[in-house]
Amino acid sequence: MRAHQKRRAATRAGERRIRLLRIRALLAGGLVLGTGATSTLASWNDAEYANGTFTAARFGIEGSLDGTNYSKHASTGAAALSFSPAVTGLFPGGTSYAAFAVRATTGSVAGHVQVSAGTATGGLSDLRYGVRTVSSMGQCSAAGYAGGGAVIPDGSTLGTSAAGSQTLAADRTPVYYCFALSLPVGASNGMQGLAIAQTWQLVATSG
Repeated sequence: MRAHQKRRAATRAGERRIRLLRIRALLAGGLVLGTGATSTLASWNDAEYANGTFTAARFGIEGSLDGTNYSKHASTGAAALSFSPAVTGLFPGGTSYAAFAVRATTGSVAGHVQVSAGTATGGLSDLRYGVRTVSSMGQCSAAGYAGGGAVIPDGSTLGTSAAGSQTLAADRTPVYYCFALSLPVGASNGMQGLAIAQTWQLVATSG
């Protein structure tokens, strides 16, 4: 082979080696780029939010002596029950009645109310009483009381509290209580001229 032909063949062989090296370099770079692209992919994300504002309810009761005018009565300013006949002249076998209405205050939730008796003070220890619910203030009489719902059994001592409670509606529908006080027929002569004082508490709970 002539010298110039040998040089041309060597040149072509060198060019082929260079092309192979370039192709390998590109392939290697492609593998690196492919791996890098896979490892750097990002996820899309989104979110929703919710909140609330919370306010506690109110609960309260108020009482009335006439079924029309209602107000709050504290222990130091208890409502004075008006008995008929008057309880300033009690005698054995006689019974006097007095009404008291209770309802939820404006904006109050529903609840329950229970009659609780404090400790009586005075010497007229033979005095007995009972409490019933009636349909209205005007039904607090001998006839209305007889058909009422039992709250405290007749013939109870003044310190007796109710065993159960009555429902108070949130719409302010009243509960009408009728108190019946009497001296038993067998009350002793020693009760003459004596007096006794009693305070009741209407204990209300919500729910």
